[in-house]
Amino acid sequence: MKFNYRFLFFLVFFLIILFFLTVKLIDVTLKNYTRHNTIIKVPSLVGFTLSNVEDTLSKLDLEYVILDSAAYNPNYHRGSILSHDPKAGNQVKPGRKIYLTINPFTVNYIPVPDLANKSLRQGISLLESNAFRVGNLHYIDFYAKNLIRMLKAGDNVVTKGDSLPKFTIIDIYLGDGYIKEVAVPDLSGLELGDIKRKLNNYSLNLGNYYYADSINDTLNCRIYQQEPLFGEKVPLGSYISIWLNDSLY
Repeated sequence: MKFNYRFLFFLVFFLIILFFLTVKLIDVTLKNYTRHNTIIKVPSLVGFTLSNVEDTLSKLDLEYVILDSAAYNPNYHRGSILSHDPKAGNQVKPGRKIYLTINPFTVNYIPVPDLANKSLRQGISLLESNAFRVGNLHYIDFYAKNLIRMLKAGDNVVTKGDSLPKFTIIDIYLGDGYIKEVAVPDLSGLELGDIKRKLNNYSLNLGNYYYADSINDTLNCRIYQQEPLFGEKVPLGSYISIWLNDSLY
């Protein structure tokens, strides 16, 4: 019996075409299912009320989560949005959660604790236990390193007994011990919530932070890159920028 090469050729050709059509169909189906090509630019929500936010985000097929209340800002109405993450202009996929920080609805005033001549660690602990937020660290010439010399809320110097709204951000001015530089620590693998305290312990501040485009969970992401790099010498009070992703890889 003579072997039919023509039949074999057409069979192989048909199978190849069928294979490529199947792969293409699966690819198109998955992209439609995951809305692969759909990108949404995050709008600016600062100053919006929660009802405005809900209307705006629902039209864009985005969700929101109220992350926390910030220091009371008199320039905005109570309950309005002070900041959000991802920020305006970032590109996200449909269904992404936008984390909101709102202006407190109620304002409770709290006396500032006595931090004069306290260490940085004591100062941070006292401020946080009294419902204040630690802002940035600033260093001035003084023989004792990390000894608190002054506190500021915005442009105003604050002292023991001054009453400030709950969650007010307070900057700390410290002695430099006549030390001008410090080595940058290794931040890789740390979560965003842990990073500010670690940097403060090294006499440094948290600078800008950036999320990878593919990130899905901004609350549990981890650092995979930093600038300046681990081991570099920088002035006390320098700002360290970080990049975050869902995983280290």
